[in-house]
Amino acid sequence: MKLQTRLELVILIIFICGWITAGAITYALEQQNARNEVIRNAEVLLNTAVASRGYTSNEVAPLLQELEKEEFIPQTVPSYAAQQLFKGLDKQHQDYNYVERALNPTNPKDLAEGWQVELIQEFINNPQLSEIVGERISRKRNKFLYVAQPIQIKQQSCLQCHSTPDVAPPQLIKTYGSDNGFGWKLNEVIGTRLISVPMSIPKQRANDTVLSFLLLLASILLIAYTTVSLIVRRWVISPLDSIAKIVEELSLSQVNNSQLPEERADEIGKLSKSINRLLISLEKALSNRNITTNQAPSSSEK
Repeated sequence: MKLQTRLELVILIIFICGWITAGAITYALEQQNARNEVIRNAEVLLNTAVASRGYTSNEVAPLLQELEKEEFIPQTVPSYAAQQLFKGLDKQHQDYNYVERALNPTNPKDLAEGWQVELIQEFINNPQLSEIVGERISRKRNKFLYVAQPIQIKQQSCLQCHSTPDVAPPQLIKTYGSDNGFGWKLNEVIGTRLISVPMSIPKQRANDTVLSFLLLLASILLIAYTTVSLIVRRWVISPLDSIAKIVEELSLSQVNNSQLPEERADEIGKLSKSINRLLISLEKALSNRNITTNQAPSSSEK
C-alpha cells in the first residue's frame, strides 16, 4: 500500500471517528435540551392553569353567585375552568395532555388512580416539594414525560363547597351528591395537576437537530478531508517521490546533475539540501575517480 493511500486512510478514519463521536455527544445533549424545553413549556402551561384557577375563584365565581342559587354552574369551579382552558389550547399544544386529579374529588371523573395517587402521597409527605418530573409507560406501552404540581387549599373560599355537605351549595349536592369532595382542610394537599407529553416529541426534536448537525459536519469534514489530502500530496508525497527517484539514481550510480528544490525550510527542505550536498560530493568523487583513471599509465606503456 502506498504511503499516500495509508495517510489518506488514517485521515479518513480520524474524521469518521470524530464525526461519530460528535454525533453521539450532540445527540445526548440535544436529547437533554429537548427534554428541558418540553419541561419548561409544561411548567408555563401549569402556571397558566394556576392563574386560570385563581381568576375563576376570585373574579368569576363572585359574579355568578346569584345565578348559582338557582342551579349549579360549573364555570365557577377553578378546576373546570383550568381544564376547559386547556381544551382551547389544544390547537397550539396538541401533544400536551393536562389533567387534575384528587384523592377525594367532587366529580368522580377527577379521581386519582394508580401512579397518580403515589404522586399525591409524595406531595403530602413532602410539603416543601413543589414539582415532580418523571417518565412513565402508558397502558399502550408508549413512554411519556410528565410534570406534576400539588393542588393545595390556600383560600378559605374553597372550603365553602368542600368542608361539610351541610354548608355546601344545594345545587352542588344535587349535581354530585354528598359522598365525595368534602372534608378538605386549609393548606391541605388534596390532589395534583399534571401535564404529560409523549417522549417521542423530545426525541423527534433531538433527532431533527442532530441530523441537520451531522449533515453539516459531514460536509465540513469532507471539505477538510479533501483539502488535507491535497496538502499531503503536494507537500509530502510529491517531494518524497522526487527524493526517492534521486536516491534510486544514486544507488545505480546514475547522477545527471539532478538537484532537488531547496526553497522549503521544513524537514523535507532540510532533507533535500542534504541530498543535494550528497549529490555534489558524489559527483566530485566520481570526477576525481575518472581523472585518476585516465592519468594512470597502461601496462603497454610500462
